[in-house]
Amino acid sequence: MRIGARPAAARTPRFMATIQPPRVMERLGTIDEVVERYCVASSPAKSRLYVGIGSLFLVFAVIGVWVPGWPTVSWAVPAAFLFSMSSERMFRLTLTNRYFGSAMFDYYATGKTIPKHAKYATVGLIMLMTSISSYFVWLVSTKGEGVLTDPSSWNGADPGFGAGTVILVGLLGMWYVGFRVRTRE
Repeated sequence: MRIGARPAAARTPRFMATIQPPRVMERLGTIDEVVERYCVASSPAKSRLYVGIGSLFLVFAVIGVWVPGWPTVSWAVPAAFLFSMSSERMFRLTLTNRYFGSAMFDYYATGKTIPKHAKYATVGLIMLMTSISSYFVWLVSTKGEGVLTDPSSWNGADPGFGAGTVILVGLLGMWYVGFRVRTRE
C-alpha cells in the first residue's frame, strides 16, 4: 500500500458502515486503560467550562436531596459526565467514586454499554412516565373543566399539542435507548 492510502475498510461507503453490526470490544480491565481510551480533556478553557457547568449541576443535585420533587439523579449524572470530560484527574475520581464509580467503570470498560435488564427497565420507565405525564398535561391543558366522554365540552387552552409533544419526546427516548444504546449481557 502506498503512503497516505486508506485501507480498504476506510474506503467503504459511509452507508455501508452503518449496516454492518458493531464490533465487539474486549472488556478493559483497569482504570488506567479506561482513562487512556476515553479521557477527552483538551484545552484549559474547555476544562474550566466543564467543571463550572458540572459544579452547577452538582449544586442542583444537592438541592434535590432536601427539596421534595426536585430531581437529584437527573442533575448528578450530567455533572459526573462533565467532570469526566474536564480532566484526567476528575475522570479518575468519577470512575473511583464509592457511590456510582463501579457502574461508571463498567459502562466505559465494556465499550459504553448497559446491561440488558437496565435497558428494559429504562425503556419501561420512559413509557410509564410518558404516559402519566401526557395524561396530566392533557387533563390540565386540554380537558379543562369539560366532561371526559364529551370532547366538545373540553375547554382547555391547548388543543392537544402539549400532550402530543410529551408523547413524541417519550417515543423518541424509547427509540434511542432501545435501538441506539448498545447492550451487554
